[in-house]
Amino acid sequence: MRLAPDIVIAHGGNVVRLRPSLRAAVLLENQHGLGKIVKAIGEGDFNIVLDIITAATDNPAAYRILVKRVEERGYSCLFELADELTRLVAASFGIDADVEPEKPREKAGKEFSIEAGLEQFFEIGTGWLGWSPADTWAATPAEIIVAQRGLVAKLKAIHGSAEDNDKPEHDPREPVSPQEVREGIATLRALSRQAQ
Repeated sequence: MRLAPDIVIAHGGNVVRLRPSLRAAVLLENQHGLGKIVKAIGEGDFNIVLDIITAATDNPAAYRILVKRVEERGYSCLFELADELTRLVAASFGIDADVEPEKPREKAGKEFSIEAGLEQFFEIGTGWLGWSPADTWAATPAEIIVAQRGLVAKLKAIHGSAEDNDKPEHDPREPVSPQEVREGIATLRALSRQAQ
């Protein structure tokens, strides 16, 4: 997953900035489902394109800009937005649009669901990272995963990792040299004299 920039749609002197976010993904999944959204982008479905745009911005001008664009240029202008909208939807759902999709994954014997994946991103943001729900909703899945990796790296740097703890400093099965035995005995004698 790559970090994704905002997508800008301009018409005349008006600009709408669209932000891929976990919130947008959940809204779109609940309204239409990812499969229907992808199909609608390819078909230039005005209503679903409008839902995509309004899910990705809080700017009330977004609706007017899209309608004005369609009025002036016709519905075919929606096809000009297909690449940007596809990237927006992919980033919102945590999908790398430039990578070939994998076969459906299974998790603990169950087929992976989009809803469960989106919930997991929210869980990581609010649980692991301690972000507020608003900050988590505003983040992209890629931002959540990168932040989680950063947290894990920080914790490993502070506390070490399980791999580090599994490696003993000294293997008790190794033979001890006579010199090490003498040094150990000398250290014990010195400590016992200090204790008296």
